[in-house]
Amino acid sequence: MPFVQTPRGRFFYQEFRSSGPVVYLLHGLTAKSQDWQGIPDMLAKTGFHVFAFDMRGHGQSEKPESGYAPEDHAQDIEACAEALGHLKLHVVGHSTGGRNALVFAALFPERAQTLTIVDQTLTKDEESWKKYQQRYSEYPTPFPDEKALDKFLHKRFSGDQERFVYYKGQFRQAESGEWDWNYFTKAAWMTQKLGREKEAYDWLGKVKCPILFIKGGDSRYVSPEEADKIKGLLPQGSFVVVEKAEHAVFRDNPEGFLKVLVPFLRESRRV
Repeated sequence: MPFVQTPRGRFFYQEFRSSGPVVYLLHGLTAKSQDWQGIPDMLAKTGFHVFAFDMRGHGQSEKPESGYAPEDHAQDIEACAEALGHLKLHVVGHSTGGRNALVFAALFPERAQTLTIVDQTLTKDEESWKKYQQRYSEYPTPFPDEKALDKFLHKRFSGDQERFVYYKGQFRQAESGEWDWNYFTKAAWMTQKLGREKEAYDWLGKVKCPILFIKGGDSRYVSPEEADKIKGLLPQGSFVVVEKAEHAVFRDNPEGFLKVLVPFLRESRRV
């Protein structure tokens, strides 16, 4: 499996296609690179060289005890780009990955060719991280086997197959046979705590490259009031709503998502 070793740690990634303009896909909180599903492959077929990463504390990347502020994640992206020899790149981030991408583009303008933020709020919420801590305390992890995990999830989400599948996807089997979260739970709540302790709107003004903000038409993650605010902060950027999609825009409506993203990337690479 491909890993890139950097001064900031060892990061797992998936690569699609071997040439073309480079695109980095950054997943959201408690997710992993595989959660982009078919998007990387479809994007690669349009001519882009695509890399989907597991951010620190998630998936198969290293899970240190600290380093979970947005600036830390941004520096991780820069370290991966430096190690892989990518001078310029298009960075696309979903949810928390969108905030990390925003900070990266602001801190490393010479590296970022375009920035795409997918359905990420830039508001402050100093208490939101506590719900993650509470959630983890309610799970008797690790589970001794898959059967025990399934039994717990079926009881917790009785009659809700969609949530059962979603949460089971956040677990993996260890070499011992036990099933545990596929991310470091401290990484999740620390990333949320440090990322939402203040507003992130100011970062938009520091970005020098073209910006695309994609909102899910049925998503409540970015309120109508916040959407209007973000539009006003993107005089040279684009704010697009993809209909028939909730927070996971690329999964709910992949065709609509790519219909917006691909032309933006193509037009920007000609600038």
